[in-house]
Amino acid sequence: MSTGNVSRFGVSKLSLVLAMIFAMSRPCAAQEAPAPPKAGTPPAAGPNFANKSSAAEPYWSNRGHWNFGFQVGYMVENDIPHNISHINLLIAQPQIGLIVRDFRRGPVRRFEILDEGILGGSVHPGGHLIGHSLLFRFDGKPRGRVVPFFDMGAGMMHTTLDVHAPELSGHLQFLPQGGLGIQYFFSPQRAFVMEYRYAHMSNASIEPPNHGFNGSMLTIGFRWLRRPRASAPRAESHSRNPFRHLLGSN
Repeated sequence: MSTGNVSRFGVSKLSLVLAMIFAMSRPCAAQEAPAPPKAGTPPAAGPNFANKSSAAEPYWSNRGHWNFGFQVGYMVENDIPHNISHINLLIAQPQIGLIVRDFRRGPVRRFEILDEGILGGSVHPGGHLIGHSLLFRFDGKPRGRVVPFFDMGAGMMHTTLDVHAPELSGHLQFLPQGGLGIQYFFSPQRAFVMEYRYAHMSNASIEPPNHGFNGSMLTIGFRWLRRPRASAPRAESHSRNPFRHLLGSN
């Protein structure tokens, strides 16, 4: 065999070996390369995928039973039966609320008890007010971020309004009241509150004369609910256990 034939035979043999190696390596590369995701396929589950994919807590959900609020109200004496002194009151109302029960169905979705402070004074004709009210609050069915509610209850206070207004007698006065309002949740567990209340102030005939007066009050304020705890991913909680491999736990 001539030298040219030997060289041509060697080149052909080398080309055949390279072609076989290339053909064998192509399936392995295809298996290692990840397939592109199909249209509409959700992304692969990561460590926090379970938390992100789960339904978010409603804005009005609350951890535990307690919540807090603060409102500022302005009350004007009504002409029922007679607006004698044109009483105008400016009142601050710090609140501590207790969520008694939530309901899944019906027009009432939450029942609360509120202990509300009364701090303020009379813009006209003069005098101060200090006391507290106990209110029952019934939250209605949420409409988006808006939750309507109805309040009813009564309070008692010490006031010097009786010195300036003949409608009242004595420093001890009672304040039965009721109202309608809305809570707008601008962020989770944070709400802007607007309310209208109708109230009656008198001394329950402890000291005559007990004429009393009725008033309409508009209030605005905020509510703070306690944010639910974020549940830790299950995979992370197991990875922190140094004995999981020894005990055989998953």
